[in-house]
Amino acid sequence: MPRIRQLPPDLVTKIAAGEVIERPASVVKELLENSVDAGATRIDIDLDAGGTELIRVVDDGCGIELDDMPLAFAQHATSKLKSADDLFDIHTMGFRGEALASVAGVGQVTLQSRTHDAASGCELRCDGGAFHAPKPWNGAPGTRLEVRHLFYNVPVRKKFLKSVATELGHVCETVTRIALAHPTLHITLRHNGRLVYDIPASAGLADRIALFFTGEVRDALYEIDSGPGPMRVTGFIADPKCDRGNSKLQYLFVNGRWFRDRSLAHALQESYRGLLMSGRYAIGFLFLTVPPDKIDVNVHPTKAEVRFQENSLVYSLVRATVKGRLLKENLIPYLTTPVGEDPEAAGPKPDAEPDAGLFASPRREIAEQTLAPWERGEAADPLWRVPNGVQPTPPGPPSLKGRGESRLAALDAPESASSFAERSEASGSDSPLPFREGGPGGVGETSAEQISSRETEREPESPSAPPPPAAPAVPFALPKLAPHTAIQLHDSYIVLETSDGMLVIDQHALHERILFEQLRRRIRDGKLEVQRLLIPEPIDLPAEQAALVLEAADALRELGLDVSDFGGNTILLSSYPTLLGRKPPHEILRGVVDYLVTQERPPAKEALLHLLMATMACKAAVKAGDKLNAEEIAYLLHLRAMAEDSHHCPHGRPTSLLFSRAELDKQFRRT
Repeated sequence: MPRIRQLPPDLVTKIAAGEVIERPASVVKELLENSVDAGATRIDIDLDAGGTELIRVVDDGCGIELDDMPLAFAQHATSKLKSADDLFDIHTMGFRGEALASVAGVGQVTLQSRTHDAASGCELRCDGGAFHAPKPWNGAPGTRLEVRHLFYNVPVRKKFLKSVATELGHVCETVTRIALAHPTLHITLRHNGRLVYDIPASAGLADRIALFFTGEVRDALYEIDSGPGPMRVTGFIADPKCDRGNSKLQYLFVNGRWFRDRSLAHALQESYRGLLMSGRYAIGFLFLTVPPDKIDVNVHPTKAEVRFQENSLVYSLVRATVKGRLLKENLIPYLTTPVGEDPEAAGPKPDAEPDAGLFASPRREIAEQTLAPWERGEAADPLWRVPNGVQPTPPGPPSLKGRGESRLAALDAPESASSFAERSEASGSDSPLPFREGGPGGVGETSAEQISSRETEREPESPSAPPPPAAPAVPFALPKLAPHTAIQLHDSYIVLETSDGMLVIDQHALHERILFEQLRRRIRDGKLEVQRLLIPEPIDLPAEQAALVLEAADALRELGLDVSDFGGNTILLSSYPTLLGRKPPHEILRGVVDYLVTQERPPAKEALLHLLMATMACKAAVKAGDKLNAEEIAYLLHLRAMAEDSHHCPHGRPTSLLFSRAELDKQFRRT
């Protein structure tokens, strides 16, 4: 049987280095954290060959006392802890005393340091754990540390390093995290003598985000702040239109330390639920302030993970803060020309081919987002007008006469009429549907037929007025549209004029959002009307799908879909929500089944309810290609004005796009 023996110190150092030092970026991280703890205001970093040949970090911090220099490379020697109690009240970036010892075990390290009140400093060299005699050093106050030939004595580890470009990328990511966490720190980074970053102390957090992630991201940011308290979250989040295909632009910091946490990343994504498409990720830079005794940072060798004593409270704080900030913004996307194209500057081009794809470029200018007038509590400008002297009359619910079942019958006309009546009573109007000149989203609420008929009732113009010039002959007939009315294009889109420009609405996405909010509100208030089937409808499903439906039976029952096992692979559907009555019950259930099949794992109940409601609303909403008459369009726009989040459907697609007046003028070369 093998005997137990003590490992030699050099082997212990190499084992410890394997946990802390993975690549050059790990060395840079440890050295930068030491500089931050030393109170440095400027840090200069120099690299050669991605950091494999040289890493030099110079700071202007407090420096190291002459007598403490030999202890700098000793294992578990630190100036940041005095007792075991300090381990649960960490105020510094480092605290274990392992960094320099680990680095010295796998590289050739030269440490030069001098305190501000000392006449001279000291230089100490350590090659793979072997110390050289200390020498005097007359450099500037602060610390200068060089690491050469990383992993020179561990060739197996060196083989696992990637290319120079990849290693440099990891170092840049480390510098990014430190620069964001400490926005008053001046940092420079050079690689092979070439300047990569020069971030002055005057560059604020937003400027640093623009430097690292382009101005496109910075211009789409909204500042967040949960307010003063023992726990606080501040930072920036991005507009939903500035999303990404991965979560790499989600940065979390706690007490100045970068960390990763799946729970808080989930809280950020949940705040954007209904605003992002599936598979897309929000952009966020969140800075948490938590009492040090409420957090444990000693759970990972690289301190990349933390543990909160009140994790659910932190989760709720992040989610509520981000969601509340998004609700304050007008998130209607703007249509813009491709970046870099300026028709005014370019001027007319003779014999130029017409623009084949105005919006084909995936890169877009991020338009400045401002609060809508109704969100600021100001009176909105009328987004449409009627002829002078004509008393406007609001349209009622769409007539079903001669049309059979209306496509908008599921819009819950009785409830909308009652809510309109209450608002009408408050405004002193006798009409059951109050007339609105403008509102959230800016919609006209008079049909084309009504406005056209009133145009004919105008008083004749003065005889002295010159007759209008004859219209030139055109090879096609121009539609006679009353001003400021909504029209339907391709039986899919609704186009109307607003005070800001031209608004294009996706009728299916908008109707889906309205149905979703009505369904959610009724479930929340416990007032969801459910239609019991006189004869329950049996639905045959594959065995796997039938099991999924029965597993989600409780959630489906809250949505008005009462399902039960009928034996074999047959599901019995006994009820469905009357709100979605325009679709046969079995089609609604099959749409829900299609969603459940695509999920790798059952989501939480709250997420499941949200996604099932979105699926049911999608199945019941009007589709692209459905012809709507003027009354149906006007009624749909009425309900859009009352929706909470009318700018996106529950699945994250935009319901409308705004082509601003400025963009129209630019495209038509108007000066």
